[in-house]
Amino acid sequence: MSTAIYDMVTKTIIECLEKGVVPWKKPWHQLQSVPVNAITNRPYRGVNTFLLSIHPYTDHRWLTYKQAQELNGAIKPGEKATTVVFWKRWKPNVPDEKQEKGVSREVPLLRYFKVFNAEQCVGLSLAELHHSAEYKEHERIERAELLVKHMPNPPTIREGGNTAWYRPSDDHVQIPELKIFRTPDAYYATLFHELGHATGHESRLNRSGVTGTILFGSGEYSKEELVAELTSAFCAATVSLDDRLLCDSASYIDGWLSVLRSDPKAVVIAAAQAQRAADLIRGVEYAT
Repeated sequence: MSTAIYDMVTKTIIECLEKGVVPWKKPWHQLQSVPVNAITNRPYRGVNTFLLSIHPYTDHRWLTYKQAQELNGAIKPGEKATTVVFWKRWKPNVPDEKQEKGVSREVPLLRYFKVFNAEQCVGLSLAELHHSAEYKEHERIERAELLVKHMPNPPTIREGGNTAWYRPSDDHVQIPELKIFRTPDAYYATLFHELGHATGHESRLNRSGVTGTILFGSGEYSKEELVAELTSAFCAATVSLDDRLLCDSASYIDGWLSVLRSDPKAVVIAAAQAQRAADLIRGVEYAT
């Protein structure tokens, strides 16, 4: 079952990339950015964030067939469900005498379920959504600034020059000034990308794509770039920014395709790493 789910997720992402569409970028604004369950308001996480975001809906709320009925609604005729995945911990029935003391025997199992967007339904008793505020050109966005400012154990960040990068040796992020970017959203998307790399520093998540010796253009390089891209997308969604990022050149897409074709699990793993990175930047611990 797990292999089939990995294959399904990877196939969806590859189909988008082959069309030149980066599935974690949205060419339109939603009324709200983070996909959530319509009843619990619990945000979808990891790979589910962009499995749901690739659809052209302006409503960010999703629900199962049963939940639609609970909200006095129904699914529109002909609408197709979207598959989301989640981890469930299973504890094998091992006799006590065969268990090692202090060793957990829980096994993570990948499962899935089907959901529909609120716009695929009729009659739902849901509150009306409102558009997020728009910002003027080159105006700093307070909620994004606060997210950066309150990152625990942050790297040094300096503005200047015409390139953005992260240097692990002295834990330093460099980013051009805001006025150089087309929009404030693009500035923060880039900054979140570099902060995504910084989360891999040995003092934080100690990710091999940052702490190891990685050759430019290699598979490991592409995996780390994918983690940083998804981290940026998750952070942008957290503060309701336009999450069309910058690294959408053919070379990046080719690198991601190469990784995904060689390893069906890569996108799920990268999304999980990016979710941990985004949580670290936000300074939160998420109970799974």
